[in-house]
Amino acid sequence: MENNIRIALGIALLLLGIAVEIIWNGVYSPLTSGFVATSIALIIGSAVKHLKFGEGPDRDERTMTLNAFALAYAWMTTFAFMSLLILLDHYMVKLTVSTALISTMAVTILVATIFRCYFLRKGDV
Repeated sequence: MENNIRIALGIALLLLGIAVEIIWNGVYSPLTSGFVATSIALIIGSAVKHLKFGEGPDRDERTMTLNAFALAYAWMTTFAFMSLLILLDHYMVKLTVSTALISTMAVTILVATIFRCYFLRKGDV
């Protein structure tokens, strides 16, 4: 039921983004891009979750523990990466704020996903 609501919300956001683009004809392009990207992520994520888990629970104590450890490891890796960025900025290359933030976000998401997959495959922390 929850996945169906998310899919319906995603479709509504997609239609809203298309309507805003048609009505204002490119004036609010970042707004419509945000609507479309969010709706696609919502639809695909909910559909995959529904196919994987059905209507059953998608988490239990074990997966919550593994996710918590994966995020903790990703957090520590992010601090190490940010230290590396500071050293790079100070000694080698001058980084822009957007470059540093985007690379930090990408590393955090990538490392959290890798640790989560590793712990789920391993079965325990």
